[in-house]
Amino acid sequence: MNNEDLKDFLSSVVASAKQVNILTGDHASAPYYEAGVKGSTTKTEEVIKRAVIRLMEEKDENGKYIVSEQGQFFGIKAVLTSSLCGLPSKPADFARVMHNLELDNLRVPYVYESVRKILPHQLPQNVELWRQYQNSADDYSMKQVAPAVRLMDILEEEKQ
Repeated sequence: MNNEDLKDFLSSVVASAKQVNILTGDHASAPYYEAGVKGSTTKTEEVIKRAVIRLMEEKDENGKYIVSEQGQFFGIKAVLTSSLCGLPSKPADFARVMHNLELDNLRVPYVYESVRKILPHQLPQNVELWRQYQNSADDYSMKQVAPAVRLMDILEEEKQ
């Protein structure tokens, strides 16, 4: 890795996960994701953007879209906020990043209220373990597992 690659990598990491503390009314410190201007993205964010757009166009073996309802963003968000991508997990911050990446006008958009209602009762907290549930999850959980696993695969392809 040369100096230019290292510089690009570090800039990408800092821009993707930069947090600052702001003072709230009661002088307590609160984390705030410092999202960039809409349309300005790092290399890592470009990979995420391409992967999510690809996922939205993916179809299963029956010709149906893998992502067909807003609640499936629970699984997508689980991948994007995991250590794989490092996006912020707080709903307002996540929505802001989706907007900044110009992913707020997708065929199936992220809507916090739809995601909040999802209760993945048999899935582990670590989304990277969801792959093992592809063949055993019930229909309710599969709505989260299928897009999450496919997104992880797409992200891996996009990074190469």
